[in-house]
Amino acid sequence: MVKALSIVAIILSLIGLLATIVFTFVVPDGSFTLAFFLGTISWSLLLWSSIIGYQLSASYKLEEEQYKKVGIRIYIIIVAFILFFFVGLTIGLIISVAIFVTLWALKSNYDDWEKSEPEFLNDIAEKNNDAL
Repeated sequence: MVKALSIVAIILSLIGLLATIVFTFVVPDGSFTLAFFLGTISWSLLLWSSIIGYQLSASYKLEEEQYKKVGIRIYIIIVAFILFFFVGLTIGLIISVAIFVTLWALKSNYDDWEKSEPEFLNDIAEKNNDAL
């Protein structure tokens, strides 16, 4: 379920990023404003967060609680996309950074755990061999 929602969030984030870029070129003066840069950064972070959410749900063995954490962040990305079209503004850099940081931290924790796990098992095997 989370994997499918992550794909939806990736697609919606791409649409939000492209819409921000297109809207900037449609503006009468064609000027690049602070809103353009903030919108582009926000949607880029949300896109990256969506990709991390997909990686977490597809490639990692998460516990039920971790799936819920990832799922909630994916739902927030989808809600941000919906609000983007109703409000007409990006949801904000703060929300996108917060989602990105939490998903990145969760992914890096799992990456660190997977790297340290073989060493831990090797230490146990060495202790067992020493005991024999």
